[in-house]
Amino acid sequence: MLAGLSGRTTDWLSKAENNRIELDRLSVITSLADALDVSLGDLLAETALVKWSADSGHRTVPALRETLMDYKQLAPLLGAASGEEPPTLQDLRGNVGDVLDAYQTSRYGFATRRLPLVLADALAASRAYSGHEAEEAHALLTLAYHGAAMVLGKVGVSELAWIAADRSLAAAQLSGRS
Repeated sequence: MLAGLSGRTTDWLSKAENNRIELDRLSVITSLADALDVSLGDLLAETALVKWSADSGHRTVPALRETLMDYKQLAPLLGAASGEEPPTLQDLRGNVGDVLDAYQTSRYGFATRRLPLVLADALAASRAYSGHEAEEAHALLTLAYHGAAMVLGKVGVSELAWIAADRSLAAAQLSGRS
């Protein structure tokens, strides 16, 4: 039944179950998870699907989770000031671009490792700048959250992806470019 639901033959599924073929394509693994109605993490018995590498470091999704769940993320809503030195908008543009490029080239570990720092910088910039610079800072914050949502969705951490997407929409409204 699973073979039929996932669009595969029973012979293929038998080989996959007995480790005679390697499941190395995310699209194939995703189709199996969908057929079983489970998350990718549940199917693979891992909460994060990002492999550790020199590119990613050893804390990827957990560090991003901490960043997204940090109360400082709500500080703009509470009227709190951060007191942090903001990055230049040029540096922030480059860092956000690096994360988005990493997503496009399937370097999810790198993107996930960099996102907590990029989000912190983008938040600091959105709080510190005014006028047109604030609009750009909020637009960059929008892109950083959007990047987080895309990466987290790709690696199977959908609850965090939704949080990041929601914050991306909020930042977009503040940018005046939504």
